[in-house]
Amino acid sequence: MAASRLPATFGREASGPAVSGTAVSGTAALRRLLARVVRMLRHPHRVSLTTKLVGVIVAILAAALLLFGATTVVVMRNNLSQRLDSEVQQAAMRALTYTRPSDHDEFDAGRNPIDAPGQPARAITLVADVTAGTAVGFYRSSDGAASALTSGDVQALADAGLLTPPRSYAEHPTSSGLVSTPRTVHLSIGEYRVLPVPVPEQNGHAYVLVAGLPTTSVEGPVAALALTELLGGLGALVVAGSIATIAVRRSLRPLERISQAATDVAALPLGSGAVDLAGQRVPADLARPGTEVGNVGHALNLMIDNVDDALSARARSEGQLRTFVADASHELRTPLAAVRGYTSMIRLTEDLSPEGRTSLGRVESQADRMTGLVEDLLMLARLDEGRTPTFSNLDLSELAVEAVMDASAAGPDHTFTCHVPEEPMTVRGDGRQLAQVFANLLSNARKHTPAGTRVSTTVRRSADGWVEAVVADNGPGIAPEFLPHLFDRFARADSSRTAKEGSTGLGLAIVQAVVQAHGGTVSCQSRPGRTVFTVRLPAAQGANRR
Repeated sequence: MAASRLPATFGREASGPAVSGTAVSGTAALRRLLARVVRMLRHPHRVSLTTKLVGVIVAILAAALLLFGATTVVVMRNNLSQRLDSEVQQAAMRALTYTRPSDHDEFDAGRNPIDAPGQPARAITLVADVTAGTAVGFYRSSDGAASALTSGDVQALADAGLLTPPRSYAEHPTSSGLVSTPRTVHLSIGEYRVLPVPVPEQNGHAYVLVAGLPTTSVEGPVAALALTELLGGLGALVVAGSIATIAVRRSLRPLERISQAATDVAALPLGSGAVDLAGQRVPADLARPGTEVGNVGHALNLMIDNVDDALSARARSEGQLRTFVADASHELRTPLAAVRGYTSMIRLTEDLSPEGRTSLGRVESQADRMTGLVEDLLMLARLDEGRTPTFSNLDLSELAVEAVMDASAAGPDHTFTCHVPEEPMTVRGDGRQLAQVFANLLSNARKHTPAGTRVSTTVRRSADGWVEAVVADNGPGIAPEFLPHLFDRFARADSSRTAKEGSTGLGLAIVQAVVQAHGGTVSCQSRPGRTVFTVRLPAAQGANRR
């Protein structure tokens, strides 16, 4: 056998540990899946409860599968490694027996241990003459042919310290046998588990015999198992996630019904008008305490009951207040009429001094103001009672023209203009109430703007077929913070629009109440130099068609 000269390190014990193999892991995909679940759970406000629950279930199952898979891979790898080590020891004993049949025989370095009977395919053997510093090794291919190991493979074995007798051998230099355990090395032909066997000195030479087998019998099955567990685990996660999604959605379906009930209640106009909450309860089968869903449904029903009680109390209080206002206003009409009658009679029958006439004029103006306030309160009371106005087809243009003429006579220091189309703008409504709308809007513009202000009234048809009445002025405007309260009762904004005459603060509230009773809307937009009130009313069916 041709011998290879060993490296300079040969003959000295290697100080570094043996190189271990890289384990094949089949859990990378599962770890990535878990990472995505963790990222999802870090932002719980962005996902639904169903997604959260399914994510937690899948994460727990993935962790269990990962733990199970890692355990089985480790156990299988250890078992296969132990079996491979046993086979390596058997190969080493076959090689040693072939080169030295018995302890009484000398070691025959000329015999090739790769030819020992029973050596498996892909086995390697090497005989190193420690004293001479030479070594020769062979590799048996899968077809049974033997070929010499490369110098690089011999170098790798030497670097791993496998060609140096162990320390324990120095104490028994005449013995032979297995005094070490197999180790893993990387060769050009693959990863191998190898075992060095020291041979007793003879003729002044010390030998080391090395035998090894490839780790494919370990890595292959382990990789196949990891891949199988990976694919099976992913499939199990998909199936479990689908089943969990269906189960969670079915379990949370009652919560969706409860949520819908709460949404329906929230959509009701609780702030105004009569509200009927009788049909807004959570069904009894979803409101039984004892379960999470039942507790939520029961709590929601209790809240709805409390809201219903509060609304009923408010309705009773408002009803009593409306009755009081209506009764008081009605009762005040007679004494106010008497006051106005007596002041007129005094003015006609008594010779008053200038101061007396001034005082009497103040009494008359205050009586007129109180009469207007009483009439406004009576109208609001009737509107609050929900009385249906007497509707008929009316031309809104005619009402606008008449109101502008009256406003021009009442406010000669303002410029009033009216723009109406030639065709009638017909709506269904109460003529007296709609006339009051125009009168109040024009009066508001007259009272809260300085002399010389231009006030325009326009009646038109909008693109969606509704009839619009627009009252605009170029006065000082309305403070932005007051706009949300503009249509409240007794609201005043005199800080931004100068009040020339006494105002009850009910005019715009009456406008809104009348317009809403006619199924329309009223809005206001204001900035310094321009204020626009827009009244929108549905056009009469079959009217205003070209």
